[in-house]
Amino acid sequence: MGELYGTTNGTHASRDPSTSNGVAVRASSADAIARAVTAARAAQERWRLEPVDVRIDALKRAAKQMLRRRAEAIELAQREMGKVPAEGLFIETLGPLDNVGAWARVVRKATARRKVALNPLSFPHKRAYVDSVPRGVVGVIAPWNFPIAGLYRPLFPALMTGNAVVLKPSEYTPLSSEWFALRLAEELPEGLVQTVQGDGHVGAQLIDAGIDACVFTGSPRAGRTVRIHCAERGIPSSIEMGGKDAAIVLADCDLARSVAGITHWTLGNAGQACGAIEIAYVEQKIASSFLERMRLAWTRLTPESVPPLGNQRQLDIVLSQVEDARAKGARVVCGGAYPGKGLWYPPTLLDGCDDRMAVMTDETFGPVLAVARIEGAAEAIRKLNRSRYGLGASIWTRDLARAERLAARMDVGVVNVNNHSFTGAIPSLPWSGTRETGFGVANGPESLATFVRPRVTAVDASNGPELYWMPYDEALRDLGETLADAQIGLVAGAWKLPFLMRKRIKTLRDFFFR
Repeated sequence: MGELYGTTNGTHASRDPSTSNGVAVRASSADAIARAVTAARAAQERWRLEPVDVRIDALKRAAKQMLRRRAEAIELAQREMGKVPAEGLFIETLGPLDNVGAWARVVRKATARRKVALNPLSFPHKRAYVDSVPRGVVGVIAPWNFPIAGLYRPLFPALMTGNAVVLKPSEYTPLSSEWFALRLAEELPEGLVQTVQGDGHVGAQLIDAGIDACVFTGSPRAGRTVRIHCAERGIPSSIEMGGKDAAIVLADCDLARSVAGITHWTLGNAGQACGAIEIAYVEQKIASSFLERMRLAWTRLTPESVPPLGNQRQLDIVLSQVEDARAKGARVVCGGAYPGKGLWYPPTLLDGCDDRMAVMTDETFGPVLAVARIEGAAEAIRKLNRSRYGLGASIWTRDLARAERLAARMDVGVVNVNNHSFTGAIPSLPWSGTRETGFGVANGPESLATFVRPRVTAVDASNGPELYWMPYDEALRDLGETLADAQIGLVAGAWKLPFLMRKRIKTLRDFFFR
């Protein structure tokens, strides 16, 4: 890997949000994309035959190299999207080896050969088993918000199950994601991991280039297009299209922990995460105390903790949503004032929000929390279940039994109690959603359907023809009618079964073996 298979003259500037300095990255041509898929397919034919332990060991070696060279990844993530060093270390670079180990446990168990018991009367002398076999070449159209860690979910299981991968990084973070692919390629067979660069047009060309499965993470608009594109070509796809996660903060919560946790899951990565908390439904009894504690915490945070937004488009969305909320009656508790330079936006807390405001209905993907005061949990759940999105939600309360009862009523993919979104880093737990979040599954054994398909092998040790085989005759019809009657309790004619079976056997032997 390493080389891009030729490029067009099209370029995209990967910019540092802190300095606006750009690096021109050439877009891959249609021919380059086709050659990447062809090379990946050739490598996959050999890779699929390797035992799973060999694949796992190769990925472990690559993960160790990533850890040794983590400073490079931290620097690239900071340069391309302004990610602060602490998040570059803990989120982007600290987890590859743990993830490989966790995925190994999931894959070994979920893809082990499954023997199927067959009814010995209906299927005598027969046995069957099911193997999970790789689909072939998996195309991964990646997002920009977690340009390295976001690749653990699709690439590790895809490769571990015997597939090849062609990665299209986001045009906003091409170098960070390619760094990850290069580290893999150093330990894997030549050609198995390929990278193509460019915007959505390149993603569409990748789907057209003959891949066997597709993983996409991005906006609802783009996700719908990708899902249709894949369906038209008969390509299985896993599509995740964002979120609008809410925290339900009940009056009996541990207020200090709730403020700390919601602060982290709202402002981490500047709120640029599909599983970020964007709405807080807070019981009226504690709403004022909650808001004051949040204000005190948020006004003490510095740009060293909250990074700039990843690109100008994202800043424009944040500016528009905050202004819309303000114009419709929301009160700015803190933040809300763009400094006018660069892509950094202050942590912004809004009170008095309602469903007329875009900040309550549309994905924000920024350091903004919309607070809506509620009378109780039932009101919050009704509002949450009407959201366009259905990725995750959390309940903050000391009453854990009640929280679990409430969780059962929430129409989302992931519910957390007194925490939020941390399960996205656990390969054994599925990460999925409903409604405009999409129906793709990342993580967990459920996600492997994108990367493998079942293959059944049935073995018959019989030494004669089956009773129901041709030629058809009156004896076969009589046998079938007698069997059908016996199944519904009409057993008067069951005595004929041995006679009819011997008659059929004689007919078949005379016909085929005389």
